[in-house]
Amino acid sequence: MGSVSLGIRISLSEKNLKKNSWIETSDYPGSHLQPILSAVMAFLALALFLLFLTGDVATSAAFFFIFASLTFSVAIFPQYLEFSGMSSDLVAQGMAKARRQRGIRRVVPIIALLSVLFVLPIVMVLIAPPFLFWGSLTGIVAGFASFQLVFTFYVRRWSWNRGLKLSRYSMVSRNEEGKQVVLEYGLKAVKI
Repeated sequence: MGSVSLGIRISLSEKNLKKNSWIETSDYPGSHLQPILSAVMAFLALALFLLFLTGDVATSAAFFFIFASLTFSVAIFPQYLEFSGMSSDLVAQGMAKARRQRGIRRVVPIIALLSVLFVLPIVMVLIAPPFLFWGSLTGIVAGFASFQLVFTFYVRRWSWNRGLKLSRYSMVSRNEEGKQVVLEYGLKAVKI
């Protein structure tokens, strides 16, 4: 009996949240400055790597490219899969609600990205000589900046070819404690 009443309470709470919600929008996949900032970061990472290159050059360069490739791959695949899953709805309906991943499909990309960005550099500091750490750290920065640059150009080219301008939307509300809660999010497309 108590669980039935709890179910009704949750239902009414969700109804109130949607009733008192608003839509926030932002450019997708980022601002117009995003490609410039990403290119600058990738260039700076490469320049700093070359400037402070010491020790075994071949091994350091290998670590740079391995970590850049690893970071690029781990960062781009979840974004690409989410966007490609939403692209047909964007063309057909002008709006695509993001699918909420559940369980392991949601956690694995986050864990992989966090381990590449944080855990691996810490491990490298502890066990690797400084020139390998420097190669891996600058590789991570270059890989992430390259991911942002490539994904931004991919999405912009896709939208340009279809005559669309994309934006990200979030339906937001306040819960009983006054905290903002995102009820749903996705992409909107407008013909240009």
